[in-house]
Amino acid sequence: MQCKSATEFPWAGSHPWDVDIAIVGAGPAGLSAAIRLRWLKTMPPLPLSACLINSGPLGGLAQLGNSILTSPGLSFPAGELVKRLKRDLQKWPLPILRGKVVAVDHKKDHFKLTLEDGRQLTTLAVIMACGMLDIRNMADFWRQGVVATFGNRENIFTILKKELPTCANPLVVGGRHLRHLAKTIHTLNPKATLVVPISQQEVEESSSALIMGELQEIKEKDGKLVAAILKTAQGLIERQVDKVILEFNSLELERSPLPMGVPSQKNGFMTTCVHAQDVTPGLFGAGDCTGPPFAAVVALGQGAEAAFAAYRFVYEIKYGGKPALFAYYGDSEVTDTLTERDDFPLHGKLVPAKLIHDCPLPELNPAWSLVDGRRSIAELSKEKGLGEKELYGQLRKLIQERALTFCPVR
Repeated sequence: MQCKSATEFPWAGSHPWDVDIAIVGAGPAGLSAAIRLRWLKTMPPLPLSACLINSGPLGGLAQLGNSILTSPGLSFPAGELVKRLKRDLQKWPLPILRGKVVAVDHKKDHFKLTLEDGRQLTTLAVIMACGMLDIRNMADFWRQGVVATFGNRENIFTILKKELPTCANPLVVGGRHLRHLAKTIHTLNPKATLVVPISQQEVEESSSALIMGELQEIKEKDGKLVAAILKTAQGLIERQVDKVILEFNSLELERSPLPMGVPSQKNGFMTTCVHAQDVTPGLFGAGDCTGPPFAAVVALGQGAEAAFAAYRFVYEIKYGGKPALFAYYGDSEVTDTLTERDDFPLHGKLVPAKLIHDCPLPELNPAWSLVDGRRSIAELSKEKGLGEKELYGQLRKLIQERALTFCPVR
């Protein structure tokens, strides 16, 4: 299948919501969810509209190191897993919004997402896959000014002892448990600054050596780190730095606050239960933001599971029936009677809407040229030279190509 670019939201502003499913975060969990939503192993697949929202590069923490799925025999060098996932997104694209979601407001029949720049998006379902850390542009400096602790407890101190003494202005980023290492860190380098998540009860603890906040961006000059932008309760501040150390043990113990409106546990991680479903209907979680165990293979699996659950949730709302996900959930209606069933019968009231810019196959151009996201199949079938039977056949092929969906019915 050739590479196709995604359309913008098919019904932005003209219907109760802009997109069926919004995926917040584009690490392994978010990318897995996005790909599964755009490529469903079911016949016939009925694509829903979906988008990705992410503040940094695609891949998240998987950009920073090797990804070992089950064992060394199934491992990917730094960034290679992300490259493969991105190739699939080129085949089955979807809109990608650059930015960070700061609030998720659950309305009666939809969600309203607010980004930090003030943009808003309405959606029927949300998959939170925002990881344990918003990495922004840190991947650009991996092992060129940005390093991380990893492995066992002993390795934390091995890396700190190696990195801190050689720095002029190091920045150590971690969870609130990082404060337990403050004495060791400042012994190794008195100029080190610790950055831990904001806590309303602990804002007064902020000082020149301990900042309550989060790393927003790294600045460079002539290819070297020179400063870091930090978001605090008082606003954005800039600190001179020449090294950023990510202390993963403390990050894994307690996550930075999730967007406002997303329920979380005491340790900051999202509350999820069966099939990635949150306590809020239509809100799903996947990957590191849901808590341990932290592993790429877990994130990939949870992303797929969240995608299936969100697909079923939205499908039933839009079309009033259960989707054909036989390959994943089986079908209790299967009997020993040989009868054919149309899992999604087309009818005249449906309004087709494009999910990609260009027609995937030349022979489908007659139907493709008619689809505008406003007229129903019955209206389109009245076009001169294209009968209803022929139109239905072409629309089915476009559905199988993951090229169109159907607008929500008012």
